Amino acid sequence: MRGIALLLVLLLAPAAAAQEGPPPLLLRFSVAPKGPVWIGQRVTVTLTAMTPVRFAEPPRFPDLAPQGLAVVLPEASTVPGIERVGRESFAALQHSYDLFPAEAGNLVLPGPELQASVGGPDGRPVEAAATAPELRLPVRPAPPGVPDLSRLIVAPVLRVTASPDRAPESLRAGEAITRTVRMEAEDTTAMLLPPALWGRPEGVAVYPDPPSLEDRTDRGVLRALRVERATYVPQRPGPVELPGFSIAWLDPRIGQVKQLRVDPIRFDVLPAAGTLAEAAAPQRPWSWIAAGTVLVLLAGGAFLAWHYRVHRRAPHPERDAFATLTATCRAGDAPGAMAALFRWCDAVLPGGGERDIAQLAELARSPDLAAEARTLERHLYSGDTQAVWDRAALLKAAQEARRHLRGPGRDCHPAVLPELNPGGNRPPPPRLVLRHWAR
Repeated sequence: MRGIALLLVLLLAPAAAAQEGPPPLLLRFSVAPKGPVWIGQRVTVTLTAMTPVRFAEPPRFPDLAPQGLAVVLPEASTVPGIERVGRESFAALQHSYDLFPAEAGNLVLPGPELQASVGGPDGRPVEAAATAPELRLPVRPAPPGVPDLSRLIVAPVLRVTASPDRAPESLRAGEAITRTVRMEAEDTTAMLLPPALWGRPEGVAVYPDPPSLEDRTDRGVLRALRVERATYVPQRPGPVELPGFSIAWLDPRIGQVKQLRVDPIRFDVLPAAGTLAEAAAPQRPWSWIAAGTVLVLLAGGAFLAWHYRVHRRAPHPERDAFATLTATCRAGDAPGAMAALFRWCDAVLPGGGERDIAQLAELARSPDLAAEARTLERHLYSGDTQAVWDRAALLKAAQEARRHLRGPGRDCHPAVLPELNPGGNRPPPPRLVLRHWAR
C-alpha cells in the first residue's frame, strides 16, 4: 500500500506543478517622472498589460480618473512588446497617457482595472482581469514670481516671436496693421499656451482672429504650437501704442522662472490721404519745400473755390455728396459708398471739430444709419465673412436721416472740403471715428 501511495504522489505532482503557472494577466502602473513635479509639467502615465501566452483581442484600456485637478489629453498611444518577469516572458501592451497637474499637493491616480481576453494554457481564449495599485504623485507649487498661473508655461523649450505685417511708421488713419504672435513649446499641449493680450488702445479698432492650435508628437516629444493674429485700424491721426505683454516660462529641468516679453509698438499715425489734416501735418526737414508748395496750391484752390461761389452759381456739397452716396449704393460699390459717407458727413456737420459718422447718426437721430455704416466698415476692413453689406438698407437709412436733417427748423451745414477721392472711384483709406460703436 505504501508503494501505491508513493506512486500516486509522484504522478500527481507534475500535474499540480503545471497548474501553478504564471497568472493569465498582469498589470503594471507607472509614471515618469516619478516626482515631485511642477504644476503644469508633462507627466507620462503608463499602464502595461502582460499575459504569458497572447492577447486574443485588443483590450479596452480604462480612462484615467485622477483625484485632483489635472489636464489629461484624450489621445493615448498603445505599443506592443515583450516583457520579462523573473524568468518568464510575457506578451505586453503599453498604453501611455499625457497628464498635466493643475494644483499643488498629492495627485492620486486610482489603481485601474482591466479585463481582457487572453490565451489559456491550452491556447484557447479565456477571460482574465487584473487591478493595479494606486499611485500618488507629489506636485510642487509654482516658484515665486508667477502672479498668474494661467499665464505660466512649463516646458523645457519655448520660443515666442511677434511681428507686424508692415512698417508702422507709414500707417495712416483708417489703414490696417496686423500683428502675429507665434508660441512654440515642447513637452506641453497647445491648449495650455496662454492667449496673447491685444489690449484696446484708445482710438484704435481691434479685430483679433481665432487662435490656431496644433499638437504633434515627434519621437516621443510632444510639440505644441499656438498662432494668433490681430488687426489694428487707427481711427484718427496721432501717437498710438499697441500694447505688449509678458509670459512666465518655467523650465522644469532647472526650476527657474523667466519672463518672456512681447514688446509694445509705438508710432505716430499719419492723417488719412486727401485730408486737410494731412496737408497741415508737421513735415520732415527735407520736405519743407514740398510742404510749402502743397500749402500754396491749397491756398490757391481755396481762393478759386471762394471766387467761384461768390461770382458764379455756388455748388451744393451736401447735395452732391448724397447724390454720390445714392449712386454708389445702387451700383453696389462698397468702397465708393464708404467714401461718399465720409463726404456727406463732412458736408453736413459744422466745422471746427472732429466730424464722424457716429455724430452724424446722432444728429439725425438715426441708429439705423450708425448700424449700417458699422456693417459696411466690417465688410470692408475686418475680414469678417458674416458681415454682409446691405446696400438697400444703407441707402434707406441715409434717406431717412436726410429727411430728418432737412425737416422744419433744421439746417444742413455745408462744408467745403478738398476732394476726398481725387484719383477716381478708389475710396480713401477708412478714417472712421466710431467711438460710440466700439464701446
